[in-house]
Amino acid sequence: MRVAPSPTSQDVARNLRLFVDSVGDFAITTLDPRGIITSWNVGAETITGYKASEVLGKNFALLYSADDRAEGKPQRILHEAATRGRFEEIGTRVGQNGEDFSVNVIISAIRDGEGRLLGFGAISRDVTDRLDATSRLRDSEARLQTLVDTVLDTLIDGLIAIDRHGTVQLYNRAAERLFGFPASEVVGRSVAMLIPGEFAREHGPFLINYPRSGVRRMLGAPREIKGRRRDGSTIAIQLAVGEATHRGEPIYVGIIRDLTQRNRIEAQLRQAQKMEAVGQLTGGLAHDFNNILMVILANIDGLLEEPLSASAASKVEQIERSTTRGAELTRQLLAFSRRQPLQPRPTDLNDLVTSLGRLLRRTLAADIAIEYNLAPGLGPANVDRAQLEAALMNLCLNARDAMPGGGRLLIETGAVEIDEAYVRLTPEARPGPHLVVAVTDSGTGIPPDLVDRVFEPFFTTKDAGHGTGLGLSMVYGFVRQSGGHIRLTSELGRGTTFRLYLPRTAAISAELVAELRAAPIGGKERILVVEDEPHVRARLLEQLRSLGYAADGMPDGVAGLAAFERADPFYDLVVTDMVMPGPVDGRALAEQVVRLRPGTPVVLISGYAAGARFGAADPARHLLAKPFRKRELARVIRGALDGRMP
Repeated sequence: MRVAPSPTSQDVARNLRLFVDSVGDFAITTLDPRGIITSWNVGAETITGYKASEVLGKNFALLYSADDRAEGKPQRILHEAATRGRFEEIGTRVGQNGEDFSVNVIISAIRDGEGRLLGFGAISRDVTDRLDATSRLRDSEARLQTLVDTVLDTLIDGLIAIDRHGTVQLYNRAAERLFGFPASEVVGRSVAMLIPGEFAREHGPFLINYPRSGVRRMLGAPREIKGRRRDGSTIAIQLAVGEATHRGEPIYVGIIRDLTQRNRIEAQLRQAQKMEAVGQLTGGLAHDFNNILMVILANIDGLLEEPLSASAASKVEQIERSTTRGAELTRQLLAFSRRQPLQPRPTDLNDLVTSLGRLLRRTLAADIAIEYNLAPGLGPANVDRAQLEAALMNLCLNARDAMPGGGRLLIETGAVEIDEAYVRLTPEARPGPHLVVAVTDSGTGIPPDLVDRVFEPFFTTKDAGHGTGLGLSMVYGFVRQSGGHIRLTSELGRGTTFRLYLPRTAAISAELVAELRAAPIGGKERILVVEDEPHVRARLLEQLRSLGYAADGMPDGVAGLAAFERADPFYDLVVTDMVMPGPVDGRALAEQVVRLRPGTPVVLISGYAAGARFGAADPARHLLAKPFRKRELARVIRGALDGRMP
């Protein structure tokens, strides 16, 4: 058996030298204790560009930049290697061509058996390409993060990426704002922290099992779910999840939209639609009821003109009071349904509030302090002054009831320009200049679950027998019919504010400021009455004839127009119901009358006067709201014949 001879130390050294010289990917060099280069392999030549003949016997500091040498970096590196036995870094060196390159270098101290320092061994690898790729990847990721955090912020309300285990990998700044968690608290943790427990339990397993099951329950079409904020509250969000692959593993990207604003607007729209539907119903009922009351009141007026016994007169007066109360209820219903006849005109809000204040001081308890904050130079609002006074009085009385122990009532006026952004958030609003009247109390406030119901007719929080529930519904209807809208804010224990936004109009003319004079009653003129309700028509004719007028009646617009055309001599005035069956309603009849005989006055009567607004060029500028009394009829008829403004 042949045994290989043991290698000598010279053989080991020679073989090691051959191995070191043959390694081209690593720079392997040795240094003496002062840092003088004592060996230089092929890899060192390849990486640095220096030949061995150019560096042997020279200090290894030549591989460092002038700044590094000035700062003593090479000496510090050798000191650390000698002290700790090893130094390692990824740093920058300077090649033979003067260009920088990146290396991963390890320098180890070499000592003899007694611990004396003999020198250093250094192994280096060029990592320039790897660092460049890492830098490019880092730059790419930074650009992507910038895109996610800036550009996408304007398009979506949150972007989250998770892996198949539900661990959050990406969480942009918009998501931070939406959920309240900073990215440092979310990335690397389960997405379940952003989802209420019941939803996470229901849908979480589908993401984990999807690669195996193929069930795409959470992928594809957007879904409306609940999200959990840092403070524990929940928010409505829309989540659309898409699937991607990263390094062979599935990743799920969630695009999130905050539905809070959309849901609020939809709720406002649903409430407005509900109020509109209820308004149509109540308006129709009030219209029919007004025709009944009209006949009752006309007969009461007739009875009161006849000699009655004391007992009969007392009964008639009771009927009159009850009928008047019924008429007031129908006016409130019509106000809510926005079908109450209004006569808007430029109105100085500050003057109105000042006048109302004198009445309020006598009406409210002494322990309620009334304060005013009236903005100067507002200009007029285009409203029915009497109805606005009634609305404000209603709000002030409600405020009084909310402060049984006394408090503070503040009435403010101001001007505001409503823009399109506000209109998008408030469907009932219209853009343009508006004036605002605000009534604020320091009372008990309204519970949040009742805020959306306070304007509904017959809804009240008062005890039985203390209110009909029509007050705020009347205010709501009046403001909406006037082209404005109303906003309510309330906080339990702090109070409530109602803000009435009313359209601004041109300056007030002297003619509109003057009060109407009392009109003489009766006359001899010829009057045409057009009314489809036979009992109402009969009572109108009876009342007009009792006033001395020559009055004729027709059952609808077509018959009325025919009678007007063939009349000889012409009728001096036409009284017509606004809403009638057939192709010719009251307004159409008024237009035809004025066309056939310009200057003929027309009086519209109605208990269902939708859109009853009159401008300077409108032929039907005189209006009577059913039910009305004989004296009201006489005043309006005489005023129309005499050419006075209504």
